[in-house]
Amino acid sequence: MRNNGPQSVAKVGCAKRWSLLRTALPLVALLPLAGCGGAQPEPAAEQYDVALQQFLSAGRDSFMLGRYTVAETQYRKAASLALLRDSAPEIAESGYDLAVSQLAAEEPALARATADRTRRAVALRGGHVMPYLDLVDAAACYRLGQYEQARDLALRAAQGASVASVHGAAGSASALLLNTRAALVYALAADQQNDTAALARVPAMIAITDPHAAKALSATQSVALRADQHEIQALVARRTNPTEAWKQAEEAANLRREGGNYHDMARALALAARSADAVGQKDKAQALWTRAAQSAAAQGGVASHLSSTLAAGVAGAADSIRTITPDDASAWARAAGGVTLHPFTDDTQAPLQTPDK
Repeated sequence: MRNNGPQSVAKVGCAKRWSLLRTALPLVALLPLAGCGGAQPEPAAEQYDVALQQFLSAGRDSFMLGRYTVAETQYRKAASLALLRDSAPEIAESGYDLAVSQLAAEEPALARATADRTRRAVALRGGHVMPYLDLVDAAACYRLGQYEQARDLALRAAQGASVASVHGAAGSASALLLNTRAALVYALAADQQNDTAALARVPAMIAITDPHAAKALSATQSVALRADQHEIQALVARRTNPTEAWKQAEEAANLRREGGNYHDMARALALAARSADAVGQKDKAQALWTRAAQSAAAQGGVASHLSSTLAAGVAGAADSIRTITPDDASAWARAAGGVTLHPFTDDTQAPLQTPDK
């Protein structure tokens, strides 16, 4: 990667960031590695370029295998080389990747610290705002229960996404994905706060879909975008129109399943369960709670990035923003009245018991 100066940070941040978090926010698109053929020794700049891309590639591979701490190590090495090269775009890229890996490794506080350090390092070199970094920071705040901060950062990410829309169809597509995922994080935080007024403002956060941007989306990105939109509608309607919320949440879950985004699917199933319970459909709510619990438990207590499509993944394979915790599977099982989380693991395992009332 050549250092094109701070002006390229916005393009890097908007066109490529969607591929790691989506979530979360999938991994940043893998950059082509510089070749080293030929008998002549490479200039020092090219050698460092190859090394940087190798660290990023190794980090991506480890991330996709669920080896998040190994990915962290590779991204730290990439960040060090980016500092050596005094490259704002490369610092932004490696710092963002490191923050997402920390979030995946259940280290939201570290992810927040990395996001802050990355912002400072890029700003020091004249770089521009990075809405994708605000999105991963918002997801980390959500995981830490810092809902007000999560909302502020998500709102800033959504507003910053408009910068990307000036970079052609690809930039507009990235901005659309980023804007919608940021609105989802905002809605999730407002839902936790039981803030109906804030939830009512969420639709206004979402930009009008540009037909050209929509056409630039891959099939996987299109499915993920529609799923985000349905989940947002469910969150907005949950307290005022639970029947509609139930419908929208189930549609979101179906789309998450279609896209292989099982982390977000489990969350959508739990949202559908709450909505079904609100309209008195206890049996259906119990079934939805059970499905959400067993899916999350099968993914190790939390839904894995490996099975995901945040702040957006590689070809839609790992873009979750990790908004559920290791305790959610058990909590959802209790909401179902006590169910076996791993019915095919141990035939002798007894169902969870609920306290006597």
